[in-house]
Amino acid sequence: MSHGGGGHATEIYPENQVFAVGVVLSLIGIYAAHFLSDYGLSMLIGGLLVSSACVAGANTVRKVAAYGLGTGVPSIGMISLGMGTLAAVAGVLIPKAFGIPYLVAPILTLIIALVVGFIVGNLTVKPVGMKIPIMVRSMTYLSVAGALALLGFTTAYVGSLEPTTFVKGALESGVMALAFIAAGMAILHPFNACLGPNESHKRTLTLAIACGLISWFVFSVVKLDIVSIVVSIILWAIVYVKFVKMSLNDACAVLHVPEIPKKEE
Repeated sequence: MSHGGGGHATEIYPENQVFAVGVVLSLIGIYAAHFLSDYGLSMLIGGLLVSSACVAGANTVRKVAAYGLGTGVPSIGMISLGMGTLAAVAGVLIPKAFGIPYLVAPILTLIIALVVGFIVGNLTVKPVGMKIPIMVRSMTYLSVAGALALLGFTTAYVGSLEPTTFVKGALESGVMALAFIAAGMAILHPFNACLGPNESHKRTLTLAIACGLISWFVFSVVKLDIVSIVVSIILWAIVYVKFVKMSLNDACAVLHVPEIPKKEE
């Protein structure tokens, strides 16, 4: 069955596997961004790996939105980043407050995101009353994806997980706000763009990868990392061209809009 505002299209890649791969690659990317900063590779390696969190989040949006959320697709993408912001900031600041090693920040962020997502997911069931069987799990997954995307892109930009440096480089500079929008769009847009009676898992995930890569490109530009800018835009172009070709092949007809008349007839 295809998506048409409800139901489930064929799932090629199990959600749990996509989510697990996204989490593992994102955590590796965050630590790589921290430890490779002295070599100038924080954005190149960290940004690339962290983009996988956006793919994991987009895949979960596809799964839960199949239950007929409709206009709720953008909303659920934004709430994932709201929960993610809370988890990411808390994950960085709690070690400083309690005098524990700041390198636990990514793991702490993951744990906080799991808890926050679970709580919010349960609130959407009761008392809000959303009758979606996978709502709690989906909100938990989205919270984690949002948190790791936010922490990952900002760490790739700042180049450090050290609390004082992170706060100055990510929060006081406003880069966290950019991460909220860029990662949020990368998570909510793929399914929002592909939904319909002929939506396919492979095509939606291909667009999700492209969205994750363009988010990496945005941060590369902000950081003025020339190598990352070039690599990210090339990879994005390759994936996006593939997505366009898939869209044309899957379409029952391709209609071209005629030119707008240059003068009134």
